[in-house]
Amino acid sequence: MDIELEIEGVPDGPIADAIRARVKNLRHEIERPGDWRVTIAPSETRGEWDLGIRTPSGWQLASFAEPVERLPDVVERELRERLGSIAWGG
Repeated sequence: MDIELEIEGVPDGPIADAIRARVKNLRHEIERPGDWRVTIAPSETRGEWDLGIRTPSGWQLASFAEPVERLPDVVERELRERLGSIAWGG
């Protein structure tokens, strides 16, 4: 599975690096067919974040309010839950 990751609005380099590392690890742990795109960006709602996941079968979006320091944990948890619940395509 190939995951393209886009991170917006995370000013702290080590936090963005931690998000990249967590997504890379998940890519190796959870096998799914096709190309995937994951985006994390500040939400239009102040203090919230949007996590978008584009799979071969469509888009999923999760919004949550967390401080930037918690993003690596939250992104990993949300991705793990969504990747684990999405049926195999193909």
